[in-house]
Amino acid sequence: MRILFATDLREPSSITAQVQELTNNLNSDLYVLHVHVPTPTAPLAVDPMSGFGEMAYALYDPSIERSIVEAERHEFDRFVGDRFARPVRPALLTGDPARVILDNADELKVDMIIMAKRRHSAIQRMLLGSVTNVVARESSHAVLLLPIGEE
Repeated sequence: MRILFATDLREPSSITAQVQELTNNLNSDLYVLHVHVPTPTAPLAVDPMSGFGEMAYALYDPSIERSIVEAERHEFDRFVGDRFARPVRPALLTGDPARVILDNADELKVDMIIMAKRRHSAIQRMLLGSVTNVVARESSHAVLLLPIGEE
């Protein structure tokens, strides 16, 4: 059996302990995926500070982006090393998180995707969307959502 655990690196250790226990009990291969969301490369039509339009900002700087990716890689490596005792197959990919998770699950032919589920307010869901909801709705694989309690 193959299990894909998609992480944003903010899951409490109780969640990763549950993933590890399930993987051990099922004697499964565990793939751990974190998706880096790249900095927008196109100028923004909205001022990110005020929210007003008619101003164009180009926020992309390749050297800063490389530094961000390197820091995220370091954090991901530390997360995997600290949280999982048995060998896992880690991957740090770039793109739209929901799409990357779904595509990676198909590519790896996993039997199950595991994700942590946070509670979001209606406004947060409207403004940010939910990667977990998109994956659960569009996946052709079994999806296990582990709720994160009050933090």
